[in-house]
Amino acid sequence: METVLNLVPGVDSFTLPDLLRLVATHKGLRLYEGASRAYSEPIKEYQLDSRLLAILDERKIRRQDRPDCHNEIFTLVDENWQEKVPGYKPSSFWNFKRLEDKSGFDLRVTLSVDFCLNIEKRGIVFVPQARGSFVSAADSLPNFRMFKALTESDKDAPAIAKELAASDGNIVVLWTDIGLGGIRKLSHLFTEFACGNKAIEDLSWRKEDVFDPQPSSRFRKSEDELFIAESAQPKVFMAWRGQLDKYRGSLAVA
Repeated sequence: METVLNLVPGVDSFTLPDLLRLVATHKGLRLYEGASRAYSEPIKEYQLDSRLLAILDERKIRRQDRPDCHNEIFTLVDENWQEKVPGYKPSSFWNFKRLEDKSGFDLRVTLSVDFCLNIEKRGIVFVPQARGSFVSAADSLPNFRMFKALTESDKDAPAIAKELAASDGNIVVLWTDIGLGGIRKLSHLFTEFACGNKAIEDLSWRKEDVFDPQPSSRFRKSEDELFIAESAQPKVFMAWRGQLDKYRGSLAVA
C-alpha cells in the first residue's frame, strides 16, 4: 500500500494564512501580513468632521468630557446598551490625542475586518472593526456601531463595508464560497481515521516519524496546521493506513 503522499500546497493542502488570504481576496480585501492576530489591511479611513460627529451623536456615540486629561484627549463613548461580561468593564470608548500643532484633535477612524476561523460555520467570520488614531474600543458591539454609522453615511463606501454594515454584526465566507467545500483540518481527519482507537491517537503524539503528513499539532506551529481539500482526503487516509501497517510490521518478531 502506498505510504508516501505528496500534497500540493494551495491545491491539496492549505495553512490557515493561505485560507485567510483566499477569503480576503474573495471580498476584495488584503490580509495584513505578519500580525499576531488575523485582520485586513484598512478598508477606508474617515476624518471625523462636524457632520460625522453629528451622525455619531444621533446614534448615541457621543463626546464625553475628560477633565482628568486637561483637555488633551477627545473621547467618544458608545452610550448604547453594552454586553456585560463578568469580571470585565465594557470597552466602548475611543480616545483621540491633540494634533502636534494643537489646532485640534487627530480624529481619524480606520475601518478594517478581523478574521476568525469558525469550524462549525464552515468558514471564516468577518468581524468589523473601527480603529481610532490613539485608543479604541475593544468590544465588538461598539466597533460594529461605529463601523455601521460611518459606512451608512458614505455613499461611496466599499462594497464589503456596506455588506458588513447591513449585517447583524458579522458575515461568514463559507469554504464553498472560495471553491473549497468539504475542506477539513488535518487533525480532525486523523480523529476520524483513528476511530476512537486510543493507541493510534497516542502514537501520533508519541512518535513524530510514523505518520506523514503528521497529524499532531504538537509538532508544528498553529499557523502551519494543515487543512486538506476534500479531493485529497482519501489519499491521506490511504497513506496513513499504509504507514500504520508499516509501523506495525516493524514491531513484529522475526
